[in-house]
Amino acid sequence: MPLPHFELTRPQYRFLAEAALGPLPDPDDGVGAQQSWSARELDPDDPDLVLSELVFAGLVTRGRNGFVLTPLGAAVHHRAAQEEAENRLAAVVLLTDEIAREHPRLARAVRLLAQGIVSPEEASARLKDDE
Repeated sequence: MPLPHFELTRPQYRFLAEAALGPLPDPDDGVGAQQSWSARELDPDDPDLVLSELVFAGLVTRGRNGFVLTPLGAAVHHRAAQEEAENRLAAVVLLTDEIAREHPRLARAVRLLAQGIVSPEEASARLKDDE
């Protein structure tokens, strides 16, 4: 079954990431709950968070322990994390292309590392071998 696409705000994605680590208390449950949110650098009053949307979409549930990530919410969180990693890797590739003329050995080592062909240690050793 394909994973549905969700358009979430940055605070909502951030909330899912924190909920993936463990339940988040309901911020209305008092000072302790609010401190827990602050410790995780979350703001329950952020207008872009809208927890009710996450509950309605089935990404989190509200239970005895507070807000808990559902399997769908976990899948959405992990897909977003993977997309972010792919974007960072694409940026590394672009940078590598830019430095390739002036530093071909470095560019090759970074490409091999990004492709998973060599380990960080092997890439570093290739640079040292070429000196």
